[in-house]
Amino acid sequence: MLQKIREKITGWVAGVILALLAFVFAVWGIDIGFSNQSVAAVVNGDKLPIAPVRQAIQNQMSQLQQAYGAEVPEVLEVQVRDSVIEGFIRNRLLVQRIREEGYRVSDEAVSAGIREMPVFQVNGQFSIDAYRAMLANVGYSPTSFEAEQRQNLQIAQLQDGILDSAFVTPAELERRVRIADEKRATAWLTVPVSAYLDSIDIADDAVAEEYEANADRYMSPESVDISYLEVNLAEIASGVSMTEQDLRDFYDSEVVRDPEMFSTPEQRRTRHILVAVDDNRDEEAALARAQSLLDRVRGGEDFSQVASEASDDTGSASLGGDLDWLEPGMMDGPFEEVLFTMDEGEISEPVRTPFGYHIILLEGIRPGDVREFDEARADLESEYRSRMSEDAFYERAERMSELTFENPDTLRPAAEELGLQIGVIEKMTRGGGSGLAANSEVLSAAFSEDVLKNGENSQPLEIGEGRAVVLRVDQHHEPQPRPLAEVSEEIRDRLQREAARSQVLATGEEALALVKAGGDLESVADQVSAEFSPPLLAGRDDATVPVRIREAVFAASLDADSEAGGLALADGSYAVWVLTDIVPGSLESLSADNQAELRARLAGASGGAELTGYINQLRNDATVVVNTEQFE
Repeated sequence: MLQKIREKITGWVAGVILALLAFVFAVWGIDIGFSNQSVAAVVNGDKLPIAPVRQAIQNQMSQLQQAYGAEVPEVLEVQVRDSVIEGFIRNRLLVQRIREEGYRVSDEAVSAGIREMPVFQVNGQFSIDAYRAMLANVGYSPTSFEAEQRQNLQIAQLQDGILDSAFVTPAELERRVRIADEKRATAWLTVPVSAYLDSIDIADDAVAEEYEANADRYMSPESVDISYLEVNLAEIASGVSMTEQDLRDFYDSEVVRDPEMFSTPEQRRTRHILVAVDDNRDEEAALARAQSLLDRVRGGEDFSQVASEASDDTGSASLGGDLDWLEPGMMDGPFEEVLFTMDEGEISEPVRTPFGYHIILLEGIRPGDVREFDEARADLESEYRSRMSEDAFYERAERMSELTFENPDTLRPAAEELGLQIGVIEKMTRGGGSGLAANSEVLSAAFSEDVLKNGENSQPLEIGEGRAVVLRVDQHHEPQPRPLAEVSEEIRDRLQREAARSQVLATGEEALALVKAGGDLESVADQVSAEFSPPLLAGRDDATVPVRIREAVFAASLDADSEAGGLALADGSYAVWVLTDIVPGSLESLSADNQAELRARLAGASGGAELTGYINQLRNDATVVVNTEQFE
C-alpha cells in the first residue's frame, strides 16, 4: 500500500507527505490554540503552527551549512525559508480539500499501512515492540501517529484519483517513441590539438612579453600565517586517571542520582490475540469475537494455536502471538496497565486499545534488578572517563575563550595557563589546504575583518566533535607577482596551446569548407591530416559519439545548410561532422512489456503535471496570510 503511494507521489508533494510519514518529524498533528507569535501562516482561516515550520527550515539550513560552510548565501536562506513555508501551506490546502470532499480511510487500512513500514519491522515482520519503542523515543503517542497516517492515506486517495485518471493516446505514445528512440548516422573527422603542440616553439622574448602584459595572471595567491590553540576532548580523555575509590564514589553517587543507570527494568514474556475493530467489524462484533476466543483458550485450547489461527496482528500471529519480553513504556497504556498487574500464567479479559481488543497471556516474569559495583565496573570506567573529560574539556575551552578575549592580541597567556602548545600554519590561502586549513570555519575566521584586518584573536571555533580552536593571524601576505623564472614554463605552455588552437581552428574551418563544397569527409580528413571516424548509427545517449558532436548532430536536419558542421572540442581539438541519415524510433521495435512500461511512465508524468496544476489552482484560490515577522 505505502509502496504504491511512494511510487505515485512526485515533486514537493512527496517531500511533504513522506516527511509526515517519517514520524520522527511528526509534530504537525497537535491542534491547540495558537497565539499570533506561534502562527506561521493562516490558510483559509486555518492556523499553521510555527514550531514545525521552523524545525523544517532549520533542518534544511543545517544541510546547506554542511555544503557551504558556515556562511550560507542570504539569497539561498530566503529561498529555503519561502519554499518550506509554501510546502506547509500547500499541504494544509490538501488537508482542507480531503475534509471538504469527505475522503475516508478504514482503521484496517491505517493498521495495514503502519505494519508495512520497515522501521517497525523485525526480520521482515511487524513488531509491536519496535512500534511502541520508536514512538516513545520521539514522544509521540500511537493515537496521534495513527491519526496522521489516516490523513496521509486520505491525501493519497485524492492524488490517486488524479494520477490514475491520466492516460496516453496511441498517437502520443508513437510520437514519443519516434523522437526519443531516434537514431542518426554520422561520421566525423577530428583535427587533434596534440598534433600541433610539439611543432610550436615559443621564444623567450614572447614569454617575457606575455609576463609583462598580463602580470595579474601570474600573482601568488593571498595567504596568511596563523597561530592557534586547540582544546581536544580525545587528548583530555586519554589523560584521565581514576582510582578504585574514585569509581566506588562515582557508583554510589550515580545510583542515587539515576537509579535506572545501573538497573534492569522488570520484563514480562507475553503473547496476545488481537481482534481488530474496523470497517468490517464494529465494536460489538469485535468484543463478541474476543470473548469467544477467550472462552476457547480458557477452555484448554493452546493459546499460540488460537493466536496463529485467529489473531488480526499478522506480524505476531505467525509466531503464535508471541511479543517476546516487554518492558514498561513499550506498549499502549491500557495494554501495559493490564499486563503489569497480571500473575504469571494468567490470561486477561479483552483489553481495548486503538487497534481493537487484545487477549493477553503472561508467560513469564523477569524481576528488575540493580547491578552491583563489580558487574557495572566496565560501564563505570567508561562513563567516569567520559564525564570527567567532558567536564574538563568545557572548563578548558571556556577558560581559553576568556583568556584569549581578555588578551586579544596574543595567544601566549592562554597557552601558558592551560599548558597548550601554540600551533602554526603558514601560507594558508582562501582556498584552504589540508588538516586544520581544510576546515571552513577556520578559513572563514582567518580571513574575517576582526582577525585579518583588526589583528584580534578569533572567537572560539567548534571544528568537530570535542575540538575547540582559537586562532590569530601572525602575518598577512598580499598577492605578489611571481618571479618570471617561476612561471615561465606555465606561460610557455599557455602560449603554445593558444597558438596550437589557432592553427587547429584554421585547419578545421578549412576542412569544413571543403566538406560543404561537396568533398568526401574521409578524403578531406586525409587532405588536412585529420583523424577520420567512419559512419556510425547512434542514439541520443550513445557514448560512442563524443557528446558535443552528438548534440550538434541531433540538432541538425538533412538539408544542404545543416547536414554538416564544425565545432571546437573541450581539449582544443576541432571536429567536422556530417549527418547522413535519420532513423525514427519505432513502436513496433518495443516488446509489449516495454510498450506498457513506457505508456505507464508517460501517463504518470501527465498525471503528475495534472496534480501539480490541481494543487496550484487550490493555492491560487486560497486566502493565505504568512506571518513574515516571525521569520525575519
